[in-house]
Amino acid sequence: MSNNTQNKPKKERKLTEAEIKRKANFKAKEAALLEKGYKRKDLTISIAKANFVGVLLTIPFIAAILAGYYLYNGHFGVLTLLKDDSPTYFIYLAVIFVSFIPLAVIHELIHGFVWSRGTENGLKDIQYGFIKEQLTPYCACLCPLSKKMYIIGSMMPMTILGILLGIVSIFTGQLLLLVISLLQVSGGAGDILITSMLLRYKTKGKDVVLLDHPTDCGLVAFEKV
Repeated sequence: MSNNTQNKPKKERKLTEAEIKRKANFKAKEAALLEKGYKRKDLTISIAKANFVGVLLTIPFIAAILAGYYLYNGHFGVLTLLKDDSPTYFIYLAVIFVSFIPLAVIHELIHGFVWSRGTENGLKDIQYGFIKEQLTPYCACLCPLSKKMYIIGSMMPMTILGILLGIVSIFTGQLLLLVISLLQVSGGAGDILITSMLLRYKTKGKDVVLLDHPTDCGLVAFEKV
């Protein structure tokens, strides 16, 4: 008796309405670029690999902030905080927890604002949304971007909310700001990974534009040699 299960095509996940619209927009933009002589190159990655490799890439940034904080302040103040008679540590935990969603939203807003500086129609070419299953906001650019603009837009949220906030925590000695900055650096793991992929991507010509992949993790490069 033959086993036909191996020949069955892999079942694709059901796309959301927003993803269907982005996919249609992507196809239209792709067709126009291919007609002009551009060649397509996918720069996508699985979510599992993105989470693992991306987190590894954040370690140098986290280590630098921690080292700077300790060298400047001489301590982290964790033991002092725990020995405090007042429930200060509960307040710290509450602030960190409550600030998580607003900062995630700001993270995506920064992506969109910076990317919109390099699009034809500004913020009209930026789409924001919310993934209910993952309780995660997202930002997608519907218009082709230059390599430089894509990298700047990708790294800006982590730079502002993670690195710059970490520097502020170092000079103020605020443990709460330090923890929030480290979490924001960790939250930029995917952005760092995409940026590293772009920096390693060697183009044959100078005319290169990038489009967010409508459904997968990553982007698609269109290059005209």
